Amino acid sequence: MKRTSKVVIVAGSTLLCLALGASGAANTLKLGLVTFLSGAAAGPFGVPAKNAADLVIEAINAGTMPAPYNTKGIAGMTIEPVVIDEAGGTGKQVTEYRNLLQRQNVDAVIGYISSGDCLGIAPVAESCRSSLSFLTAARRASSKKKATSTFSEPVRPL
Repeated sequence: MKRTSKVVIVAGSTLLCLALGASGAANTLKLGLVTFLSGAAAGPFGVPAKNAADLVIEAINAGTMPAPYNTKGIAGMTIEPVVIDEAGGTGKQVTEYRNLLQRQNVDAVIGYISSGDCLGIAPVAESCRSSLSFLTAARRASSKKKATSTFSEPVRPL
């Protein structure tokens, strides 16, 4: 299976699982998208990922995805993206992640291309009991096992 297909499956699964637990406006799913928008990784990774996310979110919100996903939104809710630049290092990303949860009130976060950022964010996501999907492979510091995705419990109970 191609990497792009896996990313779409992971992202789609995350969104569907979270749709019923969304908060904020009754008809909106706030989704944090974290990718490189500046720096060396922006051109080959970040900007194409953001463009793809914009296209998919627009299609989901408009109900123009292929069947059986051709209904508007997810469980009737429109997706409202909150995009964050991943540039700046792990410390900055931990702060940005907490801001997404606590200030922006996102329902889920998808992203993190840098394996260093993934390793820094994972324990924070677990301590915050938040939903997070990584779009990169990272080695867990303790087990040396490869993790392609990390799912934690939802920010808000389903």
